[in-house]
Amino acid sequence: MPTLRQVLGAKVIFSFFFLCLPLLFLPLSGFQLIGFPTYAPPAEFFIRLLGATYFALVVTQAWSSFDPARRKGGLIAAMTECLATTLVLWHFVFYGYLETWRVVGKMVVMAGGFLTLAFLLLLLLTGYRALFEAADTPENAN
Repeated sequence: MPTLRQVLGAKVIFSFFFLCLPLLFLPLSGFQLIGFPTYAPPAEFFIRLLGATYFALVVTQAWSSFDPARRKGGLIAAMTECLATTLVLWHFVFYGYLETWRVVGKMVVMAGGFLTLAFLLLLLLTGYRALFEAADTPENAN
């Protein structure tokens, strides 16, 4: 069974390379290559903003994987991100928002949904002690 630090580390690496970097730097034409629909240029602003938000979450999760006193906050951030991402992706899948997408795009979204659900379950399994343990010192109580 992996440890919480290993799961957070794997999630940080995955999120950085497969979410942050593409959302921040991939040209809009690159999204078409992986089966996403064509976006209008103003949508690029929100795509880049989403990449910046994911980067902030990745930094928080990476920091908490190295600092045991901050592990609980990073774990809560990671679990919240996974839960919200999973809900949004599966909402798009089950309510037919992807019906005009190419098959490759649908497969990318579904794989992302399964992967974030797997990370959420791994975070729950490996981090339940960190979530419910009492603070040892007053500085850890914050």
